[in-house]
Amino acid sequence: MVRRALIDPLRQTASQVRPALRIAVLVAMLAACGPAHLRHTAEVTSPIGTAQAAGTAEPAKLPPMVLGVQTHFSQGWTPSTLAQAQQVGAPMLRDSLPWAETEKVRGSYSLNTPAAQTLAAACAGGQRLLLTAVPSNPLYDGGGWVSSAAGNAAFAAYLAALADRFGPCLAAVEVGNEINGSGTLVYPAGVDRAAAYVATLKAVRARLGGRTAILGGSTNMIGTGFLRTLFAAGMLTTVDGIAVHPYRLRAEGLDVELAQLNAAMDAAGKRVPVWASEFSVDTRNQPVAAGELVKQATMLAAHGAAQASWYALIDQRWFPNMGLYAGNAPKAQAGAFRLMQQLLARGRPQRLDLGDPLLFAYRFGADTTVVWGAPRALTVQGGQVRDATGAPATSFSVSERPLVITGTTAIRYGTSTWIADTLMGWGSPQWRYATRLKAEAGYRLPLFDDQFTSYFGDRWYRPLRINTTSAAPGGTAAAPIRAVWRYVAPGAQAVDIGGCFAKAASGDGVDLTVTAAGKVLWRGVLTGQLQLPSLSANLAAGDAVELVAGPNQTAGGDSFNLRLVLFQRGAGEPVACPE
Repeated sequence: MVRRALIDPLRQTASQVRPALRIAVLVAMLAACGPAHLRHTAEVTSPIGTAQAAGTAEPAKLPPMVLGVQTHFSQGWTPSTLAQAQQVGAPMLRDSLPWAETEKVRGSYSLNTPAAQTLAAACAGGQRLLLTAVPSNPLYDGGGWVSSAAGNAAFAAYLAALADRFGPCLAAVEVGNEINGSGTLVYPAGVDRAAAYVATLKAVRARLGGRTAILGGSTNMIGTGFLRTLFAAGMLTTVDGIAVHPYRLRAEGLDVELAQLNAAMDAAGKRVPVWASEFSVDTRNQPVAAGELVKQATMLAAHGAAQASWYALIDQRWFPNMGLYAGNAPKAQAGAFRLMQQLLARGRPQRLDLGDPLLFAYRFGADTTVVWGAPRALTVQGGQVRDATGAPATSFSVSERPLVITGTTAIRYGTSTWIADTLMGWGSPQWRYATRLKAEAGYRLPLFDDQFTSYFGDRWYRPLRINTTSAAPGGTAAAPIRAVWRYVAPGAQAVDIGGCFAKAASGDGVDLTVTAAGKVLWRGVLTGQLQLPSLSANLAAGDAVELVAGPNQTAGGDSFNLRLVLFQRGAGEPVACPE
């Protein structure tokens, strides 16, 4: 988990996504990132079942995803906290026994500390362990990340000691933690960092010999651009899985990012399982967090993630909103976590094709469906309808908060008055993304894989980017690099347009324009928070509604949040600003 001291500087960098705990992460076009089908490869034994090392294009055939939780017994959590992990039914704990604290004398390991004893108690209780391990110890290679043959051998020996201590209970070792951030991959000047990291993984592979899964990558968010450098250095032939930390405030687009990561592995010649070893939502709104736990875990499972760990079991000083418990008191998130254990036991969910990109329905097993999306009526015959905490829902309709329907497939969905939405329709064929320069020439924006996540943009147009709920233009009034969202009407439509925009008090503002069929409906400069006035348009087939964002006069401070919704005429309503 990154600290806010590291996150806040990134928040101001327009060419990068916002940080892990306040992020609305970016996405890409589904057509551009669908998984390729590789030839079948030999099966390998996974610590959570049997999975293929490549060719995993059919998640439904994989073992159920394992949903675990982050603990910090290595940071002094009391052993009594273990009971809370057992109460929510967590089958796996993610924790650590840091190398520098375990080996203080060369070749001698301290593996009977209070933290080690608590983790051993978890094993005795039937839980399994995912341990993170940073390859740095003051005894080797000057305290930096090991890069010498002797340093790599020492790190591998330490991991072997962990494997000896915990045996089959040790499901996996995650080598490094959020290594695409600052303060990581600390090697001597002139060392190829990607090659050095992969060399460490190879030393671990040679020593452990398949005794536990080895996870590489460990990125803050889904850092496909960063991971590509490790793929090029040969990581995929060395590891059993890739660890990512897909932090976000909203689930939508998570499926597209996972598909993009899988496509990057396919392009590199081999696909390995993805472990979402940290994910969470940083909000005080417990019902929202519970809903996002259900939505995000469902999407992770549907798109092949082998394992996911909610961060964290209990609220902490630096992260006071993210636990399943506040002290000893269970939060709404704890109910959602228990509910997901029941759902995941039914196998891999599959998204139902209901002909509307703004309607999300995932089927678990034969008769259980998780539903959310643009508002509409919902009729259920038989069965039971519950909210994200597992509590019965006495009255219900489709909304952005998920419902869990069990015991029936007799479900009818009404028609929504929402036509298009930049959030829930993000990355779908509803929207096209482009940049427009001073000469008004338009350029279709590709999916660009950056260090932390992927976004619509291009390295030549930085800091321009288009994310799910945030964006930034580039340039100045004299040489603008405008971001464009474009919706094209498939037929004659009468629409209302609503939207909300917000930005921090930095820079001189963002120039926003909304057009329909080439005519300007509204124009303004965003400097704080802004709700669009009531806008309407009559569209013929092929007519477009565009949102265009450019710099006001000067460059800098132009990152902003947005959401734009197109409604059927007469159904327009205020749109809430995304965080």
